[in-house]
Amino acid sequence: MQQQRLGLALASVLALTISTPLFAADMPVKAPPLTPAAAVYDWTGVYVGGEVGGKWTKDNWNTTCVDAGGAPLGTCGSPLSLIVFPGAPDATAGNTFKTSGLRAGVYAGFDLQVSPSWVVGFEGDWGVYKQSSTVPGILGCSTAACTGGAVVPFSLSGDSTSVKFGDDYSVRLRAGYLVLPTVLAYGTGGIAFQRISTTLACTGATSPACLFDHRETQNDTLWGYTAGGGLEWRIAQNWLLRGEYRYSNFGTLKSTFFAQSGDLEVSANQKVTTQIATGGIAYFFPVGK
Repeated sequence: MQQQRLGLALASVLALTISTPLFAADMPVKAPPLTPAAAVYDWTGVYVGGEVGGKWTKDNWNTTCVDAGGAPLGTCGSPLSLIVFPGAPDATAGNTFKTSGLRAGVYAGFDLQVSPSWVVGFEGDWGVYKQSSTVPGILGCSTAACTGGAVVPFSLSGDSTSVKFGDDYSVRLRAGYLVLPTVLAYGTGGIAFQRISTTLACTGATSPACLFDHRETQNDTLWGYTAGGGLEWRIAQNWLLRGEYRYSNFGTLKSTFFAQSGDLEVSANQKVTTQIATGGIAYFFPVGK
């Protein structure tokens, strides 16, 4: 009797073991939680933004001529100059004017996504900047050597050479690669323009350079090339956040001050370069799919 009971118990356990997976197979399985898919944007569109950052400028000045007049216009080294300024240009002929400060601006452009990973476009910008640098003396004639020691002692308190940097603007092409669907690494380059003002002042009573008072300011808009790059983040459907660096070279400006004054003429070359580093935010108007 006990053997029958034991057999019946074993049979029940075996039947339960076999049937459990079958019941489990019929039970609903809870799916794992889904991870939200990253947003995928079309980068084709128009954008308008504002930027702020720093600007660093450099003007490598070189006085090429200090003339007492008498030479034909556009030439240097009249016989009178050899008498009045036998040591010109003197050791002060070369100088580097540097400025740095806050730059704020606006920009606008158009992007075209030409493949899943590449974006091309163009952009224009305008930056506001006002900084100047001044040194005492008329560069190239600020020592006794300029006049052969004829004016000793003398004072430079009324003489100065000054360079002021103003606004800049540019028109550029852009090309970038989407390192992530929302992050664009890009390069940019094109034509840039830089406003610059140069002022020379000479006080005849004490100056080694002039007999009469002179002051002249020349305003120029230089043009050259600019190149750089940056990163741009698509932080939402309609917003772009960026960081950018650019270098600009405006070549050499050739100027003559106090021309045909009959007293003092100064000619100089100015090689001008700038650097900017900015952060910006722009509103994006999609025009793609």
